[in-house]
Amino acid sequence: MASPPTDPGGPPPQSKRGGGVQVASAVIRVSNLSRSVRFYCDVFGFRVALRENDVALLVSPSGFQLYLNSIDPSRRHDRGTIGVEFLMWATDSRDELEAIEQRLRGHDPAVFTHVDNGVTFVEGCDPDRIRVVVAYPSPDHLPRRVVASALRG
Repeated sequence: MASPPTDPGGPPPQSKRGGGVQVASAVIRVSNLSRSVRFYCDVFGFRVALRENDVALLVSPSGFQLYLNSIDPSRRHDRGTIGVEFLMWATDSRDELEAIEQRLRGHDPAVFTHVDNGVTFVEGCDPDRIRVVVAYPSPDHLPRRVVASALRG
């Protein structure tokens, strides 16, 4: 059987895998939709793009989409412990990190800040006690060489 033709001037097919792929959105189950919408809009500057009775689509200033989904507790089912544990955010502005820390502290007085391998982390929780981590600077400006101990669980 003949091999598929290749472009002699282009990169091999393996190098194209994932080249244009990026995380565009996330889905978070929440217990109180209105409270969670206020939290993410207040702390991270999201705007509400769509809102229905049990779901909202929020969009960040950079275009990241966050779906918040609230289901009646009697209809929830356990999906186990495998899946997204938390989202980690990043900023390239120390001033923005400090502003996020203050806004986050307005929702969670137990917010704390620490530095690991040159990266400053602000940690707190959203209204459902889901861990929120914000890093400065972003991996675009300070590539990570090791996994921070705070991200190991």
